[in-house]
Amino acid sequence: MNYTVSSHSFSSKSHELTNGQLTLSYDERNVLKTIMSGPVMVGQHETPEFEQAVSNVYLRVKSGEAISVTPLVFFSPETETFRTNAGEVVWQTTNDLFRARVIATLAKDQSIAFVTADVENLSGEAMTFDVIFGQDIALADAGAVKTNEAYASQYLDHEVFHLEGTGYTVCSRQNLPGSTGNPCSQVGSLSEVVGFSTDGIQFFGKSYKVTNQPEAVFQPTLANVKYQYEMGYIALQSADVVLAAGARHSTVFYVDFQPHMADSNVAEARPVAEIASAYVAPGFDKAVAIAQPEFPLSGESVLVGEELTAEEVTGFFGQERRFAEEKDGKLLSFFHTDSRYVTLQEKELHLERSTGHMVSSGNCHDFRNSVMSSTHGMYGVFNSHVVLGNTSFNKMMGVDRTFLNLFKSSGQRIWVRDNGEYRILTMPSAFETGTNFSRWVYKHNGGFIIVRSFSATESTTIQMEVETKGLEPLEILISNQLTMGNNEGEAVVTVNQNDRNIHVTGNHELIAVHHPELSFTMKLDEALTDVEKVTCEEDGSVRYLLLKGQLNDKIIVTIAGSLTDASQQTVETLDFDKEVAAFQRGQNDLINNFRVSFENDEYNAGKLNDTMQWFTHNALVHYATPHGLEQYSGAAWGTRDVSQGPFEFFMSMQRYDKVVDILESIYSHQYVETGTWPQWFMFDQYNTIQQEESHGDIVVWPLKAVADYILTTGDVAVLDRQVPYTSIEQKFAFTEEKFTLFAHLERQVQHIIDNLVPGTHLSCYGDGDWDDTLQPANQALRENMVSGWTIPLTLQTFKTMTRALKGLEQYAEFVARIADLTEKMEADYRKFLIKDGVITGFLHFPEGDIEQPEYLLHPSDQKTGIKYRLLPASRSIISETFDKEMAEQHMAIIEDKLVHPDGVRLMDRMAEYKAGKQTYFKRAELAANLGREVGLQYCHAHIRFIEALAKMGKVDEVYDNLYKILPVGIQSSVPNADLRQSNAYFSSSDGKFNDRYGAYENFSKLKTGEVKVKGGWKIYSSGPGIYINQLISNVLGVRFEGNSLVLDPVISKKLGKVTLNFRLYGKPCELVINPDQGEFTPKCIELNGADIGMTELPNAYRTGGVLVEKSVLDAQLTDVANKLEIWL
Repeated sequence: MNYTVSSHSFSSKSHELTNGQLTLSYDERNVLKTIMSGPVMVGQHETPEFEQAVSNVYLRVKSGEAISVTPLVFFSPETETFRTNAGEVVWQTTNDLFRARVIATLAKDQSIAFVTADVENLSGEAMTFDVIFGQDIALADAGAVKTNEAYASQYLDHEVFHLEGTGYTVCSRQNLPGSTGNPCSQVGSLSEVVGFSTDGIQFFGKSYKVTNQPEAVFQPTLANVKYQYEMGYIALQSADVVLAAGARHSTVFYVDFQPHMADSNVAEARPVAEIASAYVAPGFDKAVAIAQPEFPLSGESVLVGEELTAEEVTGFFGQERRFAEEKDGKLLSFFHTDSRYVTLQEKELHLERSTGHMVSSGNCHDFRNSVMSSTHGMYGVFNSHVVLGNTSFNKMMGVDRTFLNLFKSSGQRIWVRDNGEYRILTMPSAFETGTNFSRWVYKHNGGFIIVRSFSATESTTIQMEVETKGLEPLEILISNQLTMGNNEGEAVVTVNQNDRNIHVTGNHELIAVHHPELSFTMKLDEALTDVEKVTCEEDGSVRYLLLKGQLNDKIIVTIAGSLTDASQQTVETLDFDKEVAAFQRGQNDLINNFRVSFENDEYNAGKLNDTMQWFTHNALVHYATPHGLEQYSGAAWGTRDVSQGPFEFFMSMQRYDKVVDILESIYSHQYVETGTWPQWFMFDQYNTIQQEESHGDIVVWPLKAVADYILTTGDVAVLDRQVPYTSIEQKFAFTEEKFTLFAHLERQVQHIIDNLVPGTHLSCYGDGDWDDTLQPANQALRENMVSGWTIPLTLQTFKTMTRALKGLEQYAEFVARIADLTEKMEADYRKFLIKDGVITGFLHFPEGDIEQPEYLLHPSDQKTGIKYRLLPASRSIISETFDKEMAEQHMAIIEDKLVHPDGVRLMDRMAEYKAGKQTYFKRAELAANLGREVGLQYCHAHIRFIEALAKMGKVDEVYDNLYKILPVGIQSSVPNADLRQSNAYFSSSDGKFNDRYGAYENFSKLKTGEVKVKGGWKIYSSGPGIYINQLISNVLGVRFEGNSLVLDPVISKKLGKVTLNFRLYGKPCELVINPDQGEFTPKCIELNGADIGMTELPNAYRTGGVLVEKSVLDAQLTDVANKLEIWL
């Protein structure tokens, strides 16, 4: 072994300051780790080893306009830290101007923490200063917070009060109930507060990703604006203090915590006098001195790439600049060659949601494989969330828990020694992504540092390479955070060496049960000469692995994973160019070499081509490695989601083998006791982990998928496949006995029948429908309410199944049963759900009385104030449950009330938000943040709107809406769109409002485009797969029925001739569509120059598409090249 191995250890023991109600935990360096009250995290983050807490106190000395900022809880040559006899922690900073001490204390019998900043003027003249206090806030159970900090913040309501004498104070309430109810806090000061902010993005700012400095502390005042975003962080600014030479002054801040605040956030703050009465002035006696750490990885010294010249950009990425974005004359981003996407540093300064990427091994086309994946962050996260298989538990490396790079120990990082100190690579000059790789370019000292991280096509391997150009040799350190479990520190991680291979294993409880042989192996480059294990003294777990060496030209670190071979003796080094080319070939093959061109609009055709590549990437992440950039927890399929996104994606690509595998997996999770499904389930060896309760529509989606599959393929034999159930009573294990898929369907239909509202043939709402924000607030609504969307979805499903099984004697009784139910349900649909010519969003039967129905989200609704809901109308069109007149009428309503510049919205107005008070619906009334479905433009629903438009032949509207939700070149389609990452599906388009109240009052400005819109959470969604299906099947109109070809394109004459390259039945084909006489319904078709016969299909709203028998195509399609020309 030609490298040395050393060890550095730390203690994970906490020094705790507690009064029985609140506990402040400090690590061995006196750094605050957590603030807890029982199971509740008051703060949002558990500070990682070797990092500083995000909470801090800043002393700002002022001289005229100049501000000199000193963080007081921070390691520096001017700082010492110690503990008092009472066990309280003191941070003391001393320089020529002042001595400042910060100490946290607890009230004796209340859950109040006080932070005292004591300043003594050591200069010879008066000193003017203020103090800023910042504290991250979560107020939720630790498990919930660590599952997703941003999600916890979305439900954190902030109310700001201005109190006489003490100024601003901020009261925060966690609206999502936890183990103690709805925790709340009041953060304020015993002195006057003149400034405040409520979210970390306000305080740290977008520029933090480059500067590594909180933006707000260098401004004259804090924002003084309440902002409800995704990082609860309360910052308070004291009034200026003029301190005479030699004088002292104390500023006291407090965090007052309560485990439960009923109903909603407070209407008024707790009087500060009550809080002040609990304050006891601290002592500053030095009992235990704490030495400053010598460990080099503090993360405070960063290396940021210098700006590239235009010539350098071309040198790295070539001349092509597709969909280039610019601002103030500066190039921000562009696409080139095979859909590669380049982001320059300048763009990142404008983004709240940082640019990132997710790469997966090439076996991601089959969910049954254990896929190796990794998440990359533009700001120097070269690998993180490195997993093999289950994305929650099988982690080798941990996740990046902030979107601003606040913690720099997460994942895999690179440090270089520069001027005698290690500097961590953070924001590059440019960041490039391809489907299976990322590349970071750092311009530095007249040369370049270039990092590449990519996945393999044929093996479960990730490789990171770092090289230099034009630089002297660099001393390099590669840090690797090791997790081997769901969260940091949960598993004991073991590291062993074998020649140049480093083997990583762990003893996590769940891994030991499901994957005892799980291991990762790192193959080290010869240039890496030192390996340092950073271990926890208490359990010997290796938390970090540091790889050191000299970077002369290139260093390679290859990581391989295995579920079956803990030793992994052989790890092959990868070739970047070969892997990238092979991966791209595999993806092109999967999408049937899709490429489209528009004779008169190549710009938007180009958008669709780049989108096809990136939405395919996104769809495969959702299918095979379910998690996202913001939603890093996952590892499960939503029953509704997998029945749409992955199912429709593979259906549109004619990959029916993949579809059958999906169906078998879905039906194996059907509950034998009830016939319905969990809301979500893990589909791998962790299959017993699932959410038993589900929304009322969940039971319909698998049935719809089977019906669509059989109608498309004619493969009735799929109903004979043997599939187990899942047993609730057996702790969600699969049943030993297997049953035919048809038996599953019969059980499923019986569940639907058993859960009709008494006296009707309408399904009860249950725990909700597609719109997760509208989950019912009480039991009566669950049982006596009907979704206006679920019913037409069910009718569509039943009618499709009837068509699919028509004429098959063995299924005649089943078909008759669902046909009878369909007739009765459709009659009640028309009787109850449509009032005054408008379909209702919800129908409520108070106390089960069907004679006095109450209409919610309808023009007659006098309670919610919401008059129109999109989903019932769009699904009634897609399902052809509306007649033509009703469809036209509702489409006019949608265009008038719901269509906005950035897409169609779910309702004509938002549910009113009242500080978390809940009346009808859960999340719609609990979420303080205007994101996801709460903001009403949820892209998934917009895609279904496109489906409805195509069904009706609204050609111009189809293309107008087709581009609104594409991140590629979005400003050309949505003029009021804010900048966002251009190659990642965004799940929602969110109005740029500060809080729910501003959004409610100014909602109309979204319609006029006066307000900007932002992109929501990225990548992890069924949306990309559904979009691809709509584009291919309903816009370009290529789909199948009974395994014969259906051609039903909807083509605007404005586009001119449309050419689509796409394989049909595995044969290469060029489809040329000519919108001559019309814009839909083929009038004539030629295959390879010969006319072919066709049969027109029905459509309730327009002339339909045509069917071409497979036997005709089989006789004329060649294996080499084909031309199918269509005249509309």
